[in-house]
Amino acid sequence: MPDPILIASLFGGLILLALGGDLLVRGAVRVGDAMGASPLIAGMFIVGLGTSLPEILVSTNAAFSGSPGLGIGNIVGSSIANVFLVLAIPALILPMTAGGPGQGRNLFAMLLATALWIGMTAILPLSPLMGFFFLCILVGYAGLSLFAASRDHAEGKPTGLRAHEAEGPPMWRALIYVPVGVFALVYASGLIVSGAEGLARSANVPEEYIGLTLLAVGTSLPEIGASLAAAFRKQGDVLVGNILGANIINILGAGGIIALSGTITVAPLFKTYDHWVMGLSAAVLAILIVTRARIGRLLALLLLLLYAVYIYGLVNGVNLLALYEAIRG
Repeated sequence: MPDPILIASLFGGLILLALGGDLLVRGAVRVGDAMGASPLIAGMFIVGLGTSLPEILVSTNAAFSGSPGLGIGNIVGSSIANVFLVLAIPALILPMTAGGPGQGRNLFAMLLATALWIGMTAILPLSPLMGFFFLCILVGYAGLSLFAASRDHAEGKPTGLRAHEAEGPPMWRALIYVPVGVFALVYASGLIVSGAEGLARSANVPEEYIGLTLLAVGTSLPEIGASLAAAFRKQGDVLVGNILGANIINILGAGGIIALSGTITVAPLFKTYDHWVMGLSAAVLAILIVTRARIGRLLALLLLLLYAVYIYGLVNGVNLLALYEAIRG
């Protein structure tokens, strides 16, 4: 029987993580607005990075606490959940159309990041040099994205960036929200990692499974919240763009920081199953964007079904690499 304290630590940490991320984003947007930051900067960096911080902090904490499997599982699992859950859940409420402004270049960056992660970890362990390489690509992507979005904004074209409320909390409250949000995120990431490590040991399951499931879904909660908000505002193009950006930051940012912690051999589980599903999820998102597909309730249910099939295969130890080699002969 799992220790109730460990369960409380894990789920309490996930709740605190979602609340801390919300406080940080709301406060930072208000402070940025008062300091003269443009909506472009707020949408791209303050809000975008703020909702990706849960994955980064949890993965980083796990890696530097000696549990890199949790962090890697969180990265891969979040990338899968962002497509099959974060995209599907809002579509159940309001159908949307993929292929909006800026999604083409962001799709290329997401596919490149996914291919680099899967390809490089298939033949090499994670290392500080690889981490530095990932982070350099992320910085370059951010710079190019800001330039392209600034150009579109100057020309009066839609940028496809995450929207935020023009009216935020009072300035005095925003100044409290920012440090409280940061503290909550950091403290919550510690609770989550300690709870997840303990549950993995007590249940005698690999920590990678915890990272791929509970942590992946839990750290995607801010993205789910932002996506639901975009759906209610009928901003489906922004929603798809958010998912692309989240996956890029997740893979290159969190993955790069984990790699900086030392040489880490990626568990065989990822190479035989999860990386295949990660690639599939990226391909599904690419098809939706390229074809400018209408994502309605039926397609949303199909995405949720794919996620359920993924979890079933994970629990039952499906080996897609062996299946591929058998088919190839």
